[in-house]
Amino acid sequence: LQEGLWAKHMAEKIAASVDVSSDELLELWSSEEYLRSLMATYPFLSEDIFNENLTVNLEGYLAPNTYNFYIDSSADVITKKLLDQTLKIYNTYIDEFMASDYSVHQLFTLASLTQYESGNFEDDKIIAGVWYNRLDIGMRLESSVTVCYALYEYDSFEDCEKNTDIISPYNTYRNNGIPPGPVTNPGETSILATLRPEKTDYLFFLADVYNDGKIYYSETFAEHAEKVNKYLR
Repeated sequence: LQEGLWAKHMAEKIAASVDVSSDELLELWSSEEYLRSLMATYPFLSEDIFNENLTVNLEGYLAPNTYNFYIDSSADVITKKLLDQTLKIYNTYIDEFMASDYSVHQLFTLASLTQYESGNFEDDKIIAGVWYNRLDIGMRLESSVTVCYALYEYDSFEDCEKNTDIISPYNTYRNNGIPPGPVTNPGETSILATLRPEKTDYLFFLADVYNDGKIYYSETFAEHAEKVNKYLR
């Protein structure tokens, strides 16, 4: 299960190898009764995962990794195996989670944005710093990846940039602050970058224009607009 997948795509990949349907997994991943039964074992799960605006309640907490499942594994066993991996990561950096001014849920959410935008550790640290810089001055995050997630039911990644006015609690072009929950399932490096951001004065970036992974950073909107004109027009 690679980093940056949506829960529904993870469910599809798992269901292709075991005798559990993707619908069964997704239903379990949003079952309040079931999730409450897990909270004592997985302390990174908080009341924040029961926000009514969430698309999939466990989105963001399903650790990407290479897994081996028996073909007759139950949805419960599969879910706990993924969460066990998340718990390992959480426990590794627990002091940093606890020291942050942001909640664990907010940190996983920011890590998911970072993962979606980059997935390269050095850039992840700078991008995470951009989120904090914007939050510090009350500036909207304006991340197109949150628009992609707002278009969840359409599965349309091409239209993210064109639909920044979509009405959705996930749309960070319309809403202030951090979205209600993660928009991908981030890997360990994106989580670590979010806990250890690089301090810069950047407020803008242009990501992966030519599918080469390069990211162009700017401190001002004028600089950013110049780069948009140079690389996108």
